[in-house]
Amino acid sequence: MSAQDRISLMLTASDASVRRRAAEELIGLNLSDREVIIAFAKGLTDTDKGVRDICALALERANNVPIPIRAEAVAPLITKEDIEVRNLAGDVLLKFGAAAVDALYPYLSDPKEDNRKFACDIIGLSNNPAAIPHVRKLLSDVDDNVRCAAVESLGFLKAVEHLGDIVAMYDDEIVRPYVIAAIGNLGGKQAQEFLLKLMDEPDEFVQISAIDALAVCADEIGIAHKLLVLLPKVSADVQSVLLRTIYSIAFRLQIAVELPDELRNIAYQALLDDEPDTRIAGLLALGKSYDEDDVPALLHEITRNNPETQKHILSIVLVNSTPAVAREFFDRLFQVLDESNVQMTEILGFLAELLPPVHGENGAIAIQAVMRQYSAVVQDHRRDIIEFLLAVSRDAAIHLLSDEIISDEEHRVEDAVQFVRFYNVREVVLP
Repeated sequence: MSAQDRISLMLTASDASVRRRAAEELIGLNLSDREVIIAFAKGLTDTDKGVRDICALALERANNVPIPIRAEAVAPLITKEDIEVRNLAGDVLLKFGAAAVDALYPYLSDPKEDNRKFACDIIGLSNNPAAIPHVRKLLSDVDDNVRCAAVESLGFLKAVEHLGDIVAMYDDEIVRPYVIAAIGNLGGKQAQEFLLKLMDEPDEFVQISAIDALAVCADEIGIAHKLLVLLPKVSADVQSVLLRTIYSIAFRLQIAVELPDELRNIAYQALLDDEPDTRIAGLLALGKSYDEDDVPALLHEITRNNPETQKHILSIVLVNSTPAVAREFFDRLFQVLDESNVQMTEILGFLAELLPPVHGENGAIAIQAVMRQYSAVVQDHRRDIIEFLLAVSRDAAIHLLSDEIISDEEHRVEDAVQFVRFYNVREVVLP
C-alpha cells in the first residue's frame, strides 16, 4: 500500500480503527513529504481522539521535517470553532517551540479577536524574543482580551525594553492584573520599586497581585525586609500572602528572615491555611526553635499528613527547642494523632530517624511520651512501640516489657511475653 493510499484511509475511512492504523503506518514510513505533514495536521481535526493523538505525536516527532513547515500546516487550526481542536493545535505548536512563531504572526492581525488572542498566547510561551515587536503592536488592540494577552506575553518573553509601555497601561483597570504580573515576570530594580509602591494602594486585590509579582522577581533580601515591615499594617487576608512571599524570597536567596515575636500569631494563622505554600511559609517564619505558644499550630500542621513538614517540626522540637516546649509538644502529640488520620507508625518512623543523635533531655521526653502510649493502643501499635524503643533505647524497651510482664491484666502479660520471645529480649525475665 502506498503512502498516498494510507493518507486517503487516514482521512476518509469510516471506521476509526482503520484511520488509526493508517496513521500509525504512516508514522512508520518516516516520510519527509510536505503532503504527509499536511495530512497529519488535518488528522488533528478527526472525530476520534485516538486518531488526533496519533497525528499530534507524528507531528511532534517528524524531526526530518523542519519545524517551520510543520508549524505552517498546524497554525490554521487555531482558528477552528471546535475548542478541542484549537487547544490540541496550540499544544502541538507549543511543543515546536521558538521556531513555530513565524507561522503564527499572520494570526496576530486576524479579523477575529479570539484568533488574535490565541496566537498571542502561544507566541508568549514560545520563548522567542524575536516575537516581541510583533506582540507589542497588540498593546493598542481594540479588544480587551487581546490587550491582556499582549501584556502577559511581553512579560513571559522578558521584554524588559518595554517595561515603560507596560507600566503606562496600569490605569487600564481591565488590563491592570496582567500589567502587575508582567512587571513581576520582567523583574529588575525598576520593576521591584514599582511593585513596592503598589503596596500603598487601598485595593487589596492590587496589593495581593503586587505581592505575588514580587515573589517572582525579588532578587535581594532587602525586599523581604521591606515587606516584613508592612506585615502588621495590612489586613489578615493580605498577611498570609505577604508572609508567603517574604519567606519565598528568603528561601530562594537562602538567607534567614526572623519574624518578630509579636508577629508570630500571623505565622499561626498561616499554618491553619488550606494552601500548602502558605503553611510552609508559616512554618519557616517560626524559625529554628519553637516556643510553647507555637505548639497548637505545629500540631495542626502535623495532622496535615505532609511527611516533610512533620519531620521538620519533629527535628526542631527535638534538637533546638527547650525541654518545656518538647514536653508540651509530646504530651499533646499522640492525642492529636488519635483524633486525626495520621498513623502513629509514620511518626514513630520519623522519631526513630531523628532520635539516635539526640541524647539529651528532649530525646528522653519523646521516648517517655511514646512509652505512655503503650497501654492505650491496640496490639499492632504496641508492636510498633516496642520496635521503636528497641531501635532508639533498648533500656527503655526492657523497662517497659519488664513492667508489662508483672501486670495484673492477663492480655498485657501475654503480649509482653510474645514480644520478648519474638524480638529475643533476653534481658527480660519471663514468668
